[in-house]
Amino acid sequence: MIHSIKKNDRTIGTVVLAVIFALLAVGMLGLWTKIEHDLNTPMEYHLKAADPKESADDFVYSVDISKNWKNDPDTPLQTYGAQYDHVITNKTDYDLVNWSLEIEVPERNITIDSSWNGEWVYDKKSDIISFTPNDMIEVIKPGESGTFGAVLISKELMQFTDVNFKGCIYKPITKYWLFWVIMVLLITWITSAIAFILYIKREENHRRESERLNSVIDQTMRTFANFIDAKDKDTKGHSSRVAYYSQKIAEKLGMSEDQIRDIGYIGLLHDCGKLSTPGGILNKPGKLTEEEFDIMRRHTENGGKILSEFTTIEGIKDGALYHHERYDGTGYMAGLAGEDIPLIARIICVADALDAMNSDRCYRRHLERGQILSELENNKGTQFDPHLADIVIDMINNGEIFVGSGQHE
Repeated sequence: MIHSIKKNDRTIGTVVLAVIFALLAVGMLGLWTKIEHDLNTPMEYHLKAADPKESADDFVYSVDISKNWKNDPDTPLQTYGAQYDHVITNKTDYDLVNWSLEIEVPERNITIDSSWNGEWVYDKKSDIISFTPNDMIEVIKPGESGTFGAVLISKELMQFTDVNFKGCIYKPITKYWLFWVIMVLLITWITSAIAFILYIKREENHRRESERLNSVIDQTMRTFANFIDAKDKDTKGHSSRVAYYSQKIAEKLGMSEDQIRDIGYIGLLHDCGKLSTPGGILNKPGKLTEEEFDIMRRHTENGGKILSEFTTIEGIKDGALYHHERYDGTGYMAGLAGEDIPLIARIICVADALDAMNSDRCYRRHLERGQILSELENNKGTQFDPHLADIVIDMINNGEIFVGSGQHE
């Protein structure tokens, strides 16, 4: 049962980590999508030329004619040449990227003589100059300006006042609220993963130590059982077989793993009182006298005394003390009947009798399969708990327990 609980804990821990990781993945995908959207979805503004110091807009457009001159002043083809310096000022807290301008031309039929910091394209049909910055000013930092310009030839000096502006802002990843959600999830995941790994490692060490201790306990119990069986030359392995049959019955009763394990230990030690029984009585080939039988019967009381302080395994004293009680109340030594007999003692009773019937003794050979089934059937309600006897009969009939050959499983 403990193993099952630990397994459930591991499953829950794995599911929690998987869910947090899935949320992290979804959050990171969402953040990446949002950043890509912001970088590739420009905002559009219609700007009027203004002084950056006086404007409260996020982006300010201004233009200045730094120098000008007349071309062919004494002819009807007279034109003006001028250097127009344009400026975009970024007054936001973020980088300006992927931006461009469409400048409305106030006079038709201009000529672009030269330009700098970007590409100028004049569309005569719409009288629009399209400007795309080069790498010199393609990114404008917060509070900074990008300067670009061109020498234009026109009939009159021009005053540029209107531009259509498109641009994207690049926010540092820490400016996105989703980033901090991801950070919280990431810290939670890392912390949980470390804690889970340490838990698994601790539980694995605990499992190994528990298995080692269980192995020590099991070997100790079996060694003690061998001491018990060694007193009686005809009952070698008897305690181990009673333990096995008892556990099979406990499984059919739907007991937990821990209870089944403990019942096995109780079966191993049920005859420990025989250690105080004289060997001559235990190994006597003939019928015991009344006095000898009285001494033999007292192995149950002696076993109860031996195990009186063994309280770690519930019922271990009862298994030794009451396993010769009979369901009809005619057993020894207390004369208990029915369900007044502890369940563990009733289980040991039928398991003990089953092995006795299936084993050779100095005074008789083992019983055949049919005889064993008959004995179990005929003694239901007298020697045996009827329900437990039925369980054993069913296991024999179903081939889960093999009897009648004198050979033990």
